[in-house]
Amino acid sequence: MERRYIIHGKDAATGQAVRKVIEASSAAQAESIAARIGVQVVGSELERDPAVRVEEISRGRQGQVPDVAEEMVWSGTPSQWTNFWWFVSCVLLLPIPVAIHRYLRVRTTRYILTNQRLRLETGIISRRIEEVELYRVNDSAAHQGVFERLLGIGTVWLQTTDARNPEVVLEAVPRPADLRERIRSHGEARRRWRRVAEIEIQ
Repeated sequence: MERRYIIHGKDAATGQAVRKVIEASSAAQAESIAARIGVQVVGSELERDPAVRVEEISRGRQGQVPDVAEEMVWSGTPSQWTNFWWFVSCVLLLPIPVAIHRYLRVRTTRYILTNQRLRLETGIISRRIEEVELYRVNDSAAHQGVFERLLGIGTVWLQTTDARNPEVVLEAVPRPADLRERIRSHGEARRRWRRVAEIEIQ
């Protein structure tokens, strides 16, 4: 089955940055087609915008590779199942306000994934917002225990080169393997775009 791939590179004749959208059965085949028609290929990614015309060449300002528009691809909050034992303890031992605080702490935590960055919002009264650029994520893993698999939730762990957030843990999120794959694929696309952009700046 053929799919649409965005090929980033330079026009062999003019040396200007180009972006070509080509239909092919694989990224390697798309890059091969681009090379045959005079594009010095730097990288490729799966095309996600159906409005882009096949084999369209678009040039950024001053010959730079244009960036893609940022859009949200996923958002969610941790599951309240993380508070299960806290709730049980409050029924048996701890005061009810502890359970309310734990509930609100989870309820007000939000993860937002765009095609460029991961945003983490926490805090019940005061809000703390942190962002990690996806190109900085260099390793990731998804984990589900037996109980978590039954509930359809799990933990996504990210190792990054971000100085403020070298390790990011997304706890009790639904379909963790799918979320981890989204982060990985968008991160790869951002790294390819940055390599093309850096070549154009030099």
